[in-house]
Amino acid sequence: MVANNMTLEQMEAMHEAALHVLNKTGMRICCDEFHGPLESRGAKIDRNSGVVRFPSSLIEEILEQIRKEIANGYVQNILNGVVSGRSDRPFAAKVGGACIEYLDWENKTLRQPTRQDLINSLRLGEALPGVGSVGNPVVCLYDDEGTAVDPKMQRIVTAATVAKYTTKPGSTEVWNEQELELLMEIGIIAKGSKEAFLQNPCFVTAKETIAPLLFPEEDGRILLMLARNDLPCTIVPMPMTGMSSPVTIASNVVITLAEVLGAMTALKVTVPEARVAGGVISSTIDMRTMVARFASPEAINQDMVAAKIFDKLYGQNFGVGSGYIDARVPGPQSLFEKYARMTAAIETIGSYCPSVGIMASGKRHCPEEVILEVELGQHITQCFAPLDVSEDTLCLDLIDEVGISGNFIGEEHTVLNFRELFQSDLIIAKEYNNLDAEREKDIIDLAIEKKKKILAEADYEIDADKAKAIDEVVKKAEGIL
Repeated sequence: MVANNMTLEQMEAMHEAALHVLNKTGMRICCDEFHGPLESRGAKIDRNSGVVRFPSSLIEEILEQIRKEIANGYVQNILNGVVSGRSDRPFAAKVGGACIEYLDWENKTLRQPTRQDLINSLRLGEALPGVGSVGNPVVCLYDDEGTAVDPKMQRIVTAATVAKYTTKPGSTEVWNEQELELLMEIGIIAKGSKEAFLQNPCFVTAKETIAPLLFPEEDGRILLMLARNDLPCTIVPMPMTGMSSPVTIASNVVITLAEVLGAMTALKVTVPEARVAGGVISSTIDMRTMVARFASPEAINQDMVAAKIFDKLYGQNFGVGSGYIDARVPGPQSLFEKYARMTAAIETIGSYCPSVGIMASGKRHCPEEVILEVELGQHITQCFAPLDVSEDTLCLDLIDEVGISGNFIGEEHTVLNFRELFQSDLIIAKEYNNLDAEREKDIIDLAIEKKKKILAEADYEIDADKAKAIDEVVKKAEGIL
């Protein structure tokens, strides 16, 4: 992989190129609230166009400020449902994505998501031990009666439903400042207190720059509101090689660096205590079809190169687009692409929390795919688990005792330790000696069975008092939005 073979000189060259872009080309920052603070720190502002040209010394100063904050204990929180940075757990998948399609592979149906579809996905994430957080796998587009949800209320209704049906609430979409205030209220109710919410935020997410080099006004205002409420501010560009960046990995990474560093700097000079972090979901254009490919080798490499530069040069965590693949249905292509994404991420950034169940370049959610990808992620994580070499694991006394041509199956040590081996629900090791029997249930059929069992047994709902308080916030949102 390119990222793992980069030299320090190559990383520094891309960093210097990003500084050059920010200084010469500049970045259009549409939210004018950033302009005054940036100008006071030496940036040149074209007030008519909103283009900001950053002195390189200012970018370096902000990077040093973030290094000191991290050294003093600040842990960057990559708050987004589809990007994954380093984590404190070897594996804890995220069910998120804000998808606008729901693929029920068991019944071979594709539809716009209903509230019940959302609840089913939440209950799946709640039950799977390999899932660490459950955000908005789908946007609630239709209510229980089949009536379309008002577009202005979709994010609120979705977050309220998430709060009610999982103990693992994660990121959800935020489109404007009014929504953010209401979503924070729901988050505080779900977490039990404002202190608990600030410690482990939910129902807020990253905002995007638009490649090349555009920082939209509403996204800037939402990030400012997050910063002023002591919440993580994650910036996630989506540069597209061949469309919004030139056709090279290096130039795509330069645009990624420039956009994240530019937005971080704007936030930190305006709100010095802002808790900033970055990520990227890059892609390449398939010139035959003009369709974006998020799981192409180049797209995966672009994400990893940017992550490596943030890690090695800037000393920062960085989110990579682990959630997006191009496959549209569960099967060989989806697992092929997800395997490539997961192994690349774990090799480059170590432990991480991949997003699962997102298909069709971020458009489609599939519950069967969630089960497949959680299983795949646990399998890969075990492949890369640290090796324990000690007196206990070498087992020399046991080897001597059992001796030549012996068997360890009946030993007490085996009984006490065999559960440390990876146990799969989906990979069949049994021999049938009958091809028809072996074909009867493939891995997707087993995923369907597991899904049905989980949903049949699911019963978690938030307590009645909290549910009532959440409903009151939704009612308030109807009057405001």
